[in-house]
Amino acid sequence: MVAGALALAGGCAPADEADDVESSESALGASATITFDAGWRHRVTGDLQKGKKVRVVYDAGRLTTCRGDIQGGPGWSITGYWRVGGGPVRSFGAGGLAAASGADQGFTLDASGDLELWFQNTSRWGCSAYDSNLGQNYRFVVAPAAHEPGWVGDVRYAIDRATCGGICDGSLRPVTGEIPYDTWARQRAAVRAVTFEVWKEGVTDRDNPDLWRQLDVQVHARVGASGAFTSSWVSFDKRVGNNARYAIDLRALDPIPGHFTIQDANDCPAFELGVPADPSGAYVDAVVELFVTVNGVEVRPSGPGSVFRVRYTNYKSLYAPCVP
Repeated sequence: MVAGALALAGGCAPADEADDVESSESALGASATITFDAGWRHRVTGDLQKGKKVRVVYDAGRLTTCRGDIQGGPGWSITGYWRVGGGPVRSFGAGGLAAASGADQGFTLDASGDLELWFQNTSRWGCSAYDSNLGQNYRFVVAPAAHEPGWVGDVRYAIDRATCGGICDGSLRPVTGEIPYDTWARQRAAVRAVTFEVWKEGVTDRDNPDLWRQLDVQVHARVGASGAFTSSWVSFDKRVGNNARYAIDLRALDPIPGHFTIQDANDCPAFELGVPADPSGAYVDAVVELFVTVNGVEVRPSGPGSVFRVRYTNYKSLYAPCVP
């Protein structure tokens, strides 16, 4: 966010002007146009949606502090800046040397959420001025792409003996680090799951027999921190208000279930087993990394590339030939 010195007044465009904007928008294949006019009004024509293009029409008369010509041309520029959801700041030319005065600029909305726009007028003589809604930036809402869920979140896990015809809400805990899956979980727990909720308007907010067609929900998992992820579908658990809750069965991802005692090293897992820091030295472990996709949209704990981690522990005696 940058400091600014110009206020904003709302307003509507005349009908003929709006028609001209819509015609230009259609010609450029943009889904929306955001216009900043000389009367300190701004308006959106069309829909702001992830994956689609938006044009920004900026009247250079809004910023006239930094002016001056050199060699028969403008010695000043107006640069527009934008970001979505607090992500990286990107820029485009909006006037002067940066672009022909009053030129229309476009970019593709690559995320949904809060779109911020602001403008800076500079000159080769060191002048600088902002049009940034008094430092608050101009803000617009970018809708998810048509196929995307409106929201995914509330990732929790339950490892418990109690059941309530399924997963008890009181058993669910927030995921704040590695999820422990130890020998107690393997032997005593009746519920071993990671859950998350999905909302999509008109899809999850009713008893929907076509939910499985409209939401493609998958978990992608691997053992260790390298190699390819293996994908499988995640089962619908139940509706929670207007959301659909899904549950990943942690038993199905267990890489060291210990169904039998390994006698021959040739039967050892293809991955290296760890030995946890336990005084007894009686255990081995393996970490499974995973993330989720809903209609192709990734669900990760803290941004691109991050993964949820489940640490599975079992008795070393079951895997004796596999541990140095």
